[in-house]
Amino acid sequence: MSPGPVEEVGSTARSLIESLTTTPMILALVVFNIFYIGFSTWLQHEQGKRFTDNQAIWERLTEKAMQGCQPK
Repeated sequence: MSPGPVEEVGSTARSLIESLTTTPMILALVVFNIFYIGFSTWLQHEQGKRFTDNQAIWERLTEKAMQGCQPK
């Protein structure tokens, strides 16, 4: 009887964890990459909010400048 997909996934996960425990440098790189991706995502989100705020300020300033250009 052949093993099912759950047994295959479990076996693969066990061998992956075992190989990561025998090579701590690879484990450190994996952890570092997870933190780096999370930090980069957060940073891009914050920059997007800042860009949106700056764009709204720019639009208000442009509106004021255009109102000053209209003849009275």
